[in-house]
Amino acid sequence: PGEGSDNSETQDATRTTAETQTVPVQVPQLTTTRQLSALIVEDTFELAEILQITLQRMHMVTAHESHVSRAVTRYYEMKPDVVLLDIGLPDGPGWNVLERIKEQNHQSGAKMPAVIVITAYGDPANRLVGKLHGVDSYLIKPFTPHEVERTIQIALSSAAG
Repeated sequence: PGEGSDNSETQDATRTTAETQTVPVQVPQLTTTRQLSALIVEDTFELAEILQITLQRMHMVTAHESHVSRAVTRYYEMKPDVVLLDIGLPDGPGWNVLERIKEQNHQSGAKMPAVIVITAYGDPANRLVGKLHGVDSYLIKPFTPHEVERTIQIALSSAAG
C-alpha cells in the first residue's frame, strides 16, 4: 500500500513513560498585587462624584480635588496611576497641575501617571496643547461612564506596554 494508506492502527514507535505524563502549564498572572488609584481634578462636584463611582466600580482607589494647589499636594501624597484632569479650574488652568507633576516626577525619576484630560473643548488647538504636555487621552464633555472605563483601560494598557 501507498503512503498513509496502511490499515494498521498500531504506532510505529513506542512512547516512553516521560512522554505519556502530563506537564503542568504555567499561566501568567495578569492581576496586580496592589489596587490601582486615580486622582480626579474636577471643579464640578456632580461630575467628580460620577467619576468616583465609575472608578470605584473598576476597583480603583479614588481621590478628588477641585483646585490646582490642592490637586498637586494630593498627587504627591497619593502617587496615583491615573490623573483625570479638568482644564478649567477655579484657581488656574489644569495644565498647571500637569506641569508641576511632570517637574516632580522628572526630579525624582518617578514614572508619570496616565493623564486623561476632561474638557468641553475637543478642538484641534486644545488637543495640540495636550499633545505637547504628554496627555494620554481626552474625555470630551458630556461623556458616559462606559466611555470613562474604556478610556482609562486604554490609557493604563498603553502606560504598561
